[in-house]
Amino acid sequence: MGFRVSEDIQDDEGTVYAAWMFRKPTVHDVALTGGDGPRLHHIAFASHERHQILHICDHLGALRMPGAIERGPGRHGVSNAFHLYVRDSDGHRIEIYTHDYHTGDPDNPVITWDVHDDQRRDWWGNPVVPSWYTDPSVVLDLDGEVRPVLERTEPREADVTVGADGFSFSRGEAEFKSGEQV
Repeated sequence: MGFRVSEDIQDDEGTVYAAWMFRKPTVHDVALTGGDGPRLHHIAFASHERHQILHICDHLGALRMPGAIERGPGRHGVSNAFHLYVRDSDGHRIEIYTHDYHTGDPDNPVITWDVHDDQRRDWWGNPVVPSWYTDPSVVLDLDGEVRPVLERTEPREADVTVGADGFSFSRGEAEFKSGEQV
């Protein structure tokens, strides 16, 4: 379908935990994450300015729909984007982002993030919501039927790094998981 990978998350053994894929010269159009699957983590749309994302938040608040905001606004390490994640009426995750980088050069290298680098998800250190790991969109086959979900045999990102509690920290030999102590 002409997609290329802009960034991914891997461990030292080469296990891929997530990948950001693009067709236009922005960081991504879709993100795929490791877990039971196949699974689509989110689709993404680029906006021009940060204030447009904040404007969406204001509108959702005015409509008394703050529950549609799943995460953000914030800034990722992956993609270096200012982001907002919302859920549509069917529950699909949609990212609106801005201030990423240009991927139009065919020699643009894939940026690989270490699964233990906590800033890849949130540059400012904000916690990750539990649904981040557990609520992907289903995937349809070419006949429009839901693909069966198969259990992941490789390690899960939530198990090897910052947990769904949003407080865990792990990097190399040093490890701290405050969620286990609460």
